[in-house]
Amino acid sequence: MKEVRLTLPKALALANLKRAERGQRALTMNSLATEIGVAATTITRLARTDEKAASSLPLDLAGKILTVLDCEIEDLLTVVKIHD
Repeated sequence: MKEVRLTLPKALALANLKRAERGQRALTMNSLATEIGVAATTITRLARTDEKAASSLPLDLAGKILTVLDCEIEDLLTVVKIHD
């Protein structure tokens, strides 16, 4: 069986590597929340690595995260095998 997992911390780390190369300041979870216009608790909830985080991600919010982080959907979501 497979499930989709949200990998927001990984996506944020990759985005910060790109930002560092361009001489830009790193984004934190709080600054990401501010940039996309949501509560910091929302980002904290999405940063969890369980199946609930991915299932609670609205597409419009995913689009905002991808835009701010300048990343692809594959950087934000991953499919993992789980054992029955």
